[in-house]
Amino acid sequence: MRQREAEHPFYRPLWVRIVLTTVLCLWCLVEWMNGEAFWGVLVGAASLWAIWTFFITYRPEEPLSAPEKTSETPPDE
Repeated sequence: MRQREAEHPFYRPLWVRIVLTTVLCLWCLVEWMNGEAFWGVLVGAASLWAIWTFFITYRPEEPLSAPEKTSETPPDE
């Protein structure tokens, strides 16, 4: 199965997602304050995408190497 780019292990820590989204939101604010409506809309859209992807719909994959718990009992000797 193909992994979505937003589910890359780099984005797993919460602080990484918070920093990236905060930087985008601040960049959008700077663009609007400088009167750059085009760039403000572009970065604003990227900010909304980051909020949607990293906080609303984010579902990290479980590690594949996690041991499975079984309820089997060892055979009697």
